[in-house]
Amino acid sequence: MCGRYSHNLTWSEIHELAGLAFPVPDREPVPNYNTAPTHFCPVVLSDGEAIRGEFAFWGLVPHWWDKDLSDKKFNTINAKSEEITSKAAYRDAVRHQRCIVPAVCFYEWRKTDKQPFAIGIGGSDDSFAPFFMAGIWSHWTGHFKNEPFDAVTFTVLTREARDKMATVHNREPAILTEDEIKPWLSDPLEGILPKVMQATPSQLLRLYPVDRAVGKVSNTGPDLMKPAGQNSLF
Repeated sequence: MCGRYSHNLTWSEIHELAGLAFPVPDREPVPNYNTAPTHFCPVVLSDGEAIRGEFAFWGLVPHWWDKDLSDKKFNTINAKSEEITSKAAYRDAVRHQRCIVPAVCFYEWRKTDKQPFAIGIGGSDDSFAPFFMAGIWSHWTGHFKNEPFDAVTFTVLTREARDKMATVHNREPAILTEDEIKPWLSDPLEGILPKVMQATPSQLLRLYPVDRAVGKVSNTGPDLMKPAGQNSLF
């Protein structure tokens, strides 16, 4: 499960990280170190032919949903990669509507004591290196709380966690390696999905406990990523 993450990249930095050129919105992303479901987030979309940057609503709405969005009770912020081709909410979109979601780290709460952790790819200076999470998207038009709603929506793929990550949670977001970014956006699903389902090697991960202030969605500053105790670094 991935229900919170941080992002702070500009569109130029997203271009560089992806190694791709594509059109983007006129405005820059606003850094958010506690991104939560229903937030609008910078993503890179592909329809199987064209690629573009967009601000998308976190919580995929299937194209066939025909009620008010507030009536949707099933959770679509994450999609299990093992079930992505069989679940009705995702099986159509995953063929030609994939996306990559830029992040600096994600947060997870250890089940045993509800301690929050910041988790990501270890950088060269005891920091996190930015990365992309695999996702899928849908453009949905309807109503949300009786008001018109028209937006791109998305979900983040998850996979089984192992080793270091499994000490905190049994699932992790599908973090893409550099050579998986373009294939996830454009290659046939049968070739890339098995790679996306492979857990991140423990030696690449960095994780440590953070302050419980991250549990409050209105807290969005960079201090949320600071270790809660230097003696607890992994």
